Amino acid sequence: MSGAPIVIVGGATWWPGSYRNLASMLHEISGSEVRIAPLTPLDWALGYFRGFGQLVFEVASAVDRALLESEAKKAVLVGHSAGGLACRVYIGGDPPYGGRRYSGHRRVEALITLGTPHTVANKQRLAPITRVNELFPGALHAEAGLRYVSVAGSDADGASSPRARKRYERLVVDGRVAGDGVVPVDAALLPGSESLVVDGIHHNSRLGRWYGSDRETVERWWPQELGVGGSLAEGLRSSARPTGKGTDA
Repeated sequence: MSGAPIVIVGGATWWPGSYRNLASMLHEISGSEVRIAPLTPLDWALGYFRGFGQLVFEVASAVDRALLESEAKKAVLVGHSAGGLACRVYIGGDPPYGGRRYSGHRRVEALITLGTPHTVANKQRLAPITRVNELFPGALHAEAGLRYVSVAGSDADGASSPRARKRYERLVVDGRVAGDGVVPVDAALLPGSESLVVDGIHHNSRLGRWYGSDRETVERWWPQELGVGGSLAEGLRSSARPTGKGTDA
C-alpha cells in the first residue's frame, strides 16, 4: 500500500467536523493517518474578498503537519467540491498565487477530487476557477508522476430536475445534463486526469447519498491500490465507471 498520510480539504460550505466520518472510513480502508484541513465557511467567505491565498496556506500547513507526524515524504490529497481547487493551487507550479509560490507537487503523490467544479463555461462570472485553470491547467504534474483522479457523481439529471438544471447552469451553458445535483459530470472531470463517474451519488448529504456517505460508497472511488494490502499493480475499483485517462471535460 501507499502508506502516505491523507489530507481532506473540504468545500466552501462545509465545516471540518462534517468530514469526520469520511476520515474514519479512509483510515480503515487505507491504514493511513487522515487529517482534515481546518477550513471553515467563514474562511471561504473571506477568501472572496481578500483572496484565497490564506486558504491554500492552511492546506500547506495541514500537509506539513501530516508528513511530520507520519515521517512520510508525500501525502494524498482528497478535495471535496471547491476544496479540490484549493488542492490544485497548493500543488502549484512556478506562477505565484496570492503572493506565494506553492510547490506542493513535491509533497503530494496523488490528488483525488470529489465533485470539484474544474471547468466552467462563464469564465468571467467564475473568475476564481478560471484563474486556477490559467495558472495550473489540467493534470499539470501527471507526467512527473503525480496521480490525478477526478470523481463525478451522477444521480441528478438536469433534463428532468429544474433545480439541478439551475445549479448546473452556474457552471455550464446547458444544464440538461447528468451530475451530482450541484456540479455536472463534465465540469467535475479534470482534463488529463483519471476520471470516474459514480452512479447514484450526490454532491452533499442534503441531497442524498454523497461521496462520503458510507464505506461502500467510498470504496467505489478510492483507488484500490491505496487500500490496506493493496497492490500497486491493481487498477481502480470496477464498481465505479471509468471514463478513461486524459478525458477532456
